[in-house]
Amino acid sequence: ATGLSLVDAVALVEDLNEVRVANKIQREKFEKAQRKALLLPHCARSHMDKRCMADFKADIPAYQCRSCRESCLINRATALGKAKGYDVYVIPGGACAERILKDKKYDGVVGVACGMELKMGLGLLKKLDIPGQGIFLTKNGCSNTSLNLQNLARVL
Repeated sequence: ATGLSLVDAVALVEDLNEVRVANKIQREKFEKAQRKALLLPHCARSHMDKRCMADFKADIPAYQCRSCRESCLINRATALGKAKGYDVYVIPGGACAERILKDKKYDGVVGVACGMELKMGLGLLKKLDIPGQGIFLTKNGCSNTSLNLQNLARVL
């Protein structure tokens, strides 16, 4: 048993499908974008305390990864994004995404998040007319979350 009710399981599958369809619809326009951002969830940092050396920049608003741990998923995802020419932001939530996207004028976005945040992100990208690609976390929970780096590399 998954611990999910049938209704919750169906909702999860619907969310996965909604993001998958949006990704397919937007892929061609996204690939043509010249200035892209990668939005990563701060909950995937190896440590959510002072052991994480990331600096929070309130004016952006995002954490700036300082690559302090080789094993940290955010460090590795940040390196992938930067190697592909993305500006990378480690954000605490969707409200930060709106401010970054409005201020920085990106024309393409990849967001990694839980289903709820990805669905909110789809609405934001539609409102701002920015093509994007959403990647689900492989483990949710607001801390100690996980993402698939191979999937991220493929989408980037």
